[in-house]
Amino acid sequence: MRWFIAVMAALCVQVAAAEAGKVGVVDMERALFLSDAAKVSIKQFEADNKTDIEKLKGLETDLLALKEKTEKDGDVMSDDERRKLANDYEQKSTEYKFYGRKLQQLEQKWKREFFQTQLPQLEKLLKAIIDEGGYDVVLQSGAVIYSSPKTDLTKLLLERLNAK
Repeated sequence: MRWFIAVMAALCVQVAAAEAGKVGVVDMERALFLSDAAKVSIKQFEADNKTDIEKLKGLETDLLALKEKTEKDGDVMSDDERRKLANDYEQKSTEYKFYGRKLQQLEQKWKREFFQTQLPQLEKLLKAIIDEGGYDVVLQSGAVIYSSPKTDLTKLLLERLNAK
């Protein structure tokens, strides 16, 4: 059923595109997150979460060191040493997963907020590009199976975002 709906949607898009004069494709999210404003915001996000990022990197280093030690010296260790090493590894692994999830959630929240704050300007710039280019149909790039590079408006949108 899902396949049938996808085929019907593609056919509808093709019919709409065939009736339209000029068709464009844009990836608004990609343009926004490659913009200079996003790069500045990413640096601010990293600065705000520096301690968590450093903690995650430190835990990753510790986990790799524990794994190497287990592989290298595991055969000559006593059972108590192996058990202690396994417990340390488990504890650090749990902590690593916690900080990883925390940072991932913070990053997703940052992306949503950044996108929402920039969306009005993004839509305004895209509307200007559509009007100037005389486009009848502009599709989100994720909904298109193939498009010629000359129909892609993402680069132009990115240039306009960076020019502001």
